[in-house]
Amino acid sequence: MANIEILQEKLCTAICAENSFDLKQRRLTVAGKKAICTYLIGFCDSVILERAIGALMRAQDKKELGLQEVMENALPFCSTSVTGSADEAADEILRGSAVVARDGDEGYLVLDIRSFALRSNDEPEKDRSLRGPHIGFNESMVGNLTQIRRYLRTGQLATKRYILGTVIRNEVAVLYLAGKANERLIERLEKKLKNADLPNLSMTQETLANYLFPRKRWNILNPFPRVRYTERPDVVAATLMEGKIAILCDNSPAVILLPESLFDFFEETDDYYFPPVVATYLRFVRIFIFFASVYLIPLWLLIVQNGNRLPDTFSFILTEGDYSVPLFLQFLIIELAIDGLKMASLNTPNTLSNSFSVIGGLLLGEYAVKSGWFVPQTILYSAFTSIANFIPTNYELGYSFKFIRVSLIVLVEFFGVGGLLAGSLLWLLILISTRSVTGRGYMYPFIPFDRKGIMKILIRTRKGREQDTD
Repeated sequence: MANIEILQEKLCTAICAENSFDLKQRRLTVAGKKAICTYLIGFCDSVILERAIGALMRAQDKKELGLQEVMENALPFCSTSVTGSADEAADEILRGSAVVARDGDEGYLVLDIRSFALRSNDEPEKDRSLRGPHIGFNESMVGNLTQIRRYLRTGQLATKRYILGTVIRNEVAVLYLAGKANERLIERLEKKLKNADLPNLSMTQETLANYLFPRKRWNILNPFPRVRYTERPDVVAATLMEGKIAILCDNSPAVILLPESLFDFFEETDDYYFPPVVATYLRFVRIFIFFASVYLIPLWLLIVQNGNRLPDTFSFILTEGDYSVPLFLQFLIIELAIDGLKMASLNTPNTLSNSFSVIGGLLLGEYAVKSGWFVPQTILYSAFTSIANFIPTNYELGYSFKFIRVSLIVLVEFFGVGGLLAGSLLWLLILISTRSVTGRGYMYPFIPFDRKGIMKILIRTRKGREQDTD
């Protein structure tokens, strides 16, 4: 029983078979030879498993059948394959398949009858739409791929599967439309995935993104995201039609989209479900308010510092009365407090969330002003900028511009107009020097200048006409 013994040794290494109560083995006779069916409880569909075992045992009279013939004659109702590697057979068991090892054979029969407990495909909370499909991805890579195929029923859709992880194995799929995606980027991506030296994908798509696009020493402090995530199948389909690439990770509902520039993060799903005029207006508002929120507080601090030069008509902008804490320090305290409340809200039970929202609003609002810590203007402007940070669906982009705002607040406090100009120039140089995964400028289409690309950002174009415009 050398074939069975080899698999048992691999299982002891890969699964710790002696100490795994959920690892089950069924002894049976298949075409006149002793065999063992190995699987993990909870990973296999029990109904199909019992049917497959019954079909294999009924094949015991056909004693001349090899594994390939057994697979073709006895198991036409489920997905099967034959592998000659005991390591691959052990990996398949970990991924949820059942493996049949038969005495005297050189290979192993793999039954792909996986069935996991999954949550429903609810619309993602961070990327909702008023119109269009109200559906999102879950943690099943195959199920997510099926949703994407419903939108892209074409032979151009390429789906390539990779197994990553030297210690803990995980599945990854790369999707693109043949003839539209960047061939050089695909080659680079495939080369990296084939030669991936990762022990595991502990944080799924984030671990993969950090490996694929590592940041160099000086660039490690660059906060701007170069990978976009989405949990909507319609967004993935539309992005693939633009010639981009999507990467799916098993056990994660988030799909990586690349390559992306800064302005791609401001696209919203509703842009393409509203009429062009409405969508273009909303896009203008979205981009303007988000970028204005960066300079609102630094400019107000600059005005307060030079309040004697301000015309009387605009004197209402200035603060009244005394305050105990310097203005710039008030803003820094509120920024930290808001981030603390965000983290606390993630751990707050739903039954208490409304109560804590009221308490937080009172503490940072009326009582904070009456105590003399803050002036009303700091509460107002901080509330505006905090809400504006949620305009893009990407969290990292919101925090990137938060860092810009905080640095400008400090520079304005100590260096005035010169600090504002120097800080703005420094961050602009960082944005210009940042590169996407293809090496193209992060500020594209403004740098390098592309008139058609700029018009596409400012004015909503119609989806579904990519073939006409290529």
